Amino acid sequence: MGALSEELFKVGLLSEKQFREQQAEKDLEEEQKSSARIAQLSQQKKTELDELDECVTMHDFKFAAKKILLKDPLKIRVIINKAHRFINEEQGRRFIKFFYQVRDVLKKLPAGAHEQFLEKAFRKHGSVIAD
Repeated sequence: MGALSEELFKVGLLSEKQFREQQAEKDLEEEQKSSARIAQLSQQKKTELDELDECVTMHDFKFAAKKILLKDPLKIRVIINKAHRFINEEQGRRFIKFFYQVRDVLKKLPAGAHEQFLEKAFRKHGSVIAD
């Protein structure tokens, strides 16, 4: 529509006022679409991390954290902060220590090795966490 209205304006079949109105409408539509995409992406990110808050047991938390870390290992800091709510539970300190160890190893590994490491670490630690 933008190219057509521009051509009509150049030929003289569209007034400058009409051309500017159409351009403004087009710009507004694009801005609304962009805002909707941004809102949708932020809602997706928010719901992933909110899932951690809904976990009642360390076991559920661990599996939710694993899912998040496999998608984005950089979220380890948020996971560690949220894991601190289990500090007073039996094995809670050990649970939190596990996430600190994961963070330290992720820093040292290249990005391509993160998934393999996370799978192995969570599998190994699985027998340690009690429900």
